[in-house]
Amino acid sequence: MKFQADRIRLLQWMSNASLRTKLVLLVAVAMVPAGALAVMEARSSYLNGRRQLEQNLTLSAQLAANEANNLMSGSRQILRSLALQPEIKEARPLCKRSLERAITGMEQYEGATVVNAKGDVVCRSSRFDGAASVAGQEWFKEVMSGEAFVLSDLMLSREYGEWGLATAVPIVNDEGTAVGAISLFIGVDWLTSLYNRVSLPAQGAAFALLDRNGEVISSVARYPGVVNGLPLAKPLQYELRGHARSFPAVGHDGVPRLYAISPLVEGKIFVVMGVPSSQAINPLTLQFASGVVTPLLMWIVATLVVWFGIERLVIRWITYLERITSAYAAGRQNVRPERVRAASAEIRSLGETFSRMADLISAREAELRESLAQKEMLVREIHHRVKNNLQLVMSLLNLHARRIKDPQAELAFAEARGRINALATLHRRLYESEKLEHVDLKWFLEDLCGELRRSGFSSHRTVDLNVDVPSALISSSTAVPLGLLVTEAITNAYKHAFVGRNEGTISVVATHLQDSQICVEVRDDGVGFNVTAHDYDAPGLGRSLIEAFARQLRGKLELVSDRGTTLRVCFALMPAAESPSVAH
Repeated sequence: MKFQADRIRLLQWMSNASLRTKLVLLVAVAMVPAGALAVMEARSSYLNGRRQLEQNLTLSAQLAANEANNLMSGSRQILRSLALQPEIKEARPLCKRSLERAITGMEQYEGATVVNAKGDVVCRSSRFDGAASVAGQEWFKEVMSGEAFVLSDLMLSREYGEWGLATAVPIVNDEGTAVGAISLFIGVDWLTSLYNRVSLPAQGAAFALLDRNGEVISSVARYPGVVNGLPLAKPLQYELRGHARSFPAVGHDGVPRLYAISPLVEGKIFVVMGVPSSQAINPLTLQFASGVVTPLLMWIVATLVVWFGIERLVIRWITYLERITSAYAAGRQNVRPERVRAASAEIRSLGETFSRMADLISAREAELRESLAQKEMLVREIHHRVKNNLQLVMSLLNLHARRIKDPQAELAFAEARGRINALATLHRRLYESEKLEHVDLKWFLEDLCGELRRSGFSSHRTVDLNVDVPSALISSSTAVPLGLLVTEAITNAYKHAFVGRNEGTISVVATHLQDSQICVEVRDDGVGFNVTAHDYDAPGLGRSLIEAFARQLRGKLELVSDRGTTLRVCFALMPAAESPSVAH
């Protein structure tokens, strides 16, 4: 329903809109597809550029992680090879030499350690004093629980006295049971040197290695810019899982960046790289804004050109010609559109047409005035003669009625005179009215009731006939059946309402309703009629005439018997062209 109402309001607005508004709207709508296509292309270019940027950043993070991944893969191979050597499996004296020989020249490894199933150190590449145990460390527990390769979290090694990561594999016997473990310790200094060798893609970019808790694998005092460039803790914790991805976030320094994160072995170490949005995304945003604003500006310029062009070439001349037509409507046909000589050829042709039209209108109006005056004179003469003829008929009926002795016949003559008098009153009002096709309802019914008071229907009784009718113009074709209906109703009231009484009141009342409806009532305070016995519905000429006149009025007829009788007819005030014709 709301959509339908909005659609109706839009159609109404379009029908009432000016020519300029419609033309500008048409041009604007015609340019919408091109503008929409330009915006879609700009958006597609922006999305493709951003997608490419994210892919490149993620690839950079993955490339930066390759060295660390290679380190972890190499560590796994070295550890598996050492775990198979008998001197290491059995902790022989040559165990230390084998460990030293395996990591010689590899600066990334601080040392190698072999432990038994209880976690006690049985062999180490570097010298150590006293007993040592790793039984409480998580990486040892994971190895002894059956993990084939373990990478620890960032940890502080008491043996080597620095922070780092431990990689380890189990040592198994011939039955496949873990009887110990061998590990390689990678120092944090070597790990942090990785991102010092990374070529960052932009000024203000950030790069760091993180553990799975989000802690930076570096010395904060040595690299103070690392933490400031990293994203805040909450979004970072969310991203520290799964595969390589890119995401936008704000760094600790308040600078928005586009970050890429790539996990290393087993997702315990992450490479994070960030590029400031102002250097990465903003150029794409500017390009997208340019792609959107340019067609928008073109659309605005085109709309303004059409707006002022229509104003200059069309609207001002239409306004001028509208003033000319207003002068013609006011009866000043001598005005000519002289200024259209400066307009375009089409407007000049229209102005010349207006001039010819004014000449023709002037000549035609003169003819119509003369013809109308003649017709009005003839119509008034016709109404006057009809009124005289009806009065002549009434006079003849009066002469014949004086010779009649039968009361019933005399009453029939009186009813006939009343009907003829209603028509005579109507024609007299039409003859005296300024508008020959309409008559004032108030004057017509007051005159008609005045004639009926003097008709002698009261039979020496004191019966008041009151009229309360508002002023309203009705057509002559409506007045005829209405006057005859009122005449019949009042005649019936005089005849039947006051049987056995010497006085009474008859009222004629008219009221306006909505939708140009009017109701006319004829009511009396007489004896009424018996609804059950259908007294009023008994067949008779008066009743038949009332029903016929109501049908001619296209009205609704009602009869009510309550403290007298009320006859009510409601009908529409129809124009003369739509009123039912009545033969006089």
